[in-house]
Amino acid sequence: MSLLFALLGAGSGGVLLTIGAAANARLRQTLHSPIAAAAINFVAGFVTLALMIILQVFPTPSFDCLPTVPWWAFLGGFLGAVFVTVNTLVVPKLGLTITTLAVVCSQMIFSLVIDQLGWFGMITRPVTASRMVAIGLLIMAIALTQLDRDSHPAN
Repeated sequence: MSLLFALLGAGSGGVLLTIGAAANARLRQTLHSPIAAAAINFVAGFVTLALMIILQVFPTPSFDCLPTVPWWAFLGGFLGAVFVTVNTLVVPKLGLTITTLAVVCSQMIFSLVIDQLGWFGMITRPVTASRMVAIGLLIMAIALTQLDRDSHPAN
């Protein structure tokens, strides 16, 4: 996979997550339940993935090696459910921009820790000054966005 394709994929993933966060917040508002909104989100996701497997959008997976997968590799679904549920609660309070910045900033900080220590089978990558500056800029972006939000209250 080329670097350009990988960057476009990651960028489009960010767009999809933002749209999903707005949709889930609306679903929570309509249902008056963050758990119900998250559950519907995951049912829709399951149906989508099942259809992709049935239609063989990607090569058919082999589940023979499933017993050899480390236990922590199954945390993705659990953590995704917690993330979606929390997002349905905080998006209406913070707005999409600050929520997204906070998510990206926390991802960046913890990604640096994982990269530095090589946790979860990741290749170790050192913390660099430029990565630390990037985190600082994200924190500044959160602060500036919050200041702007405070000076222009929502309707």
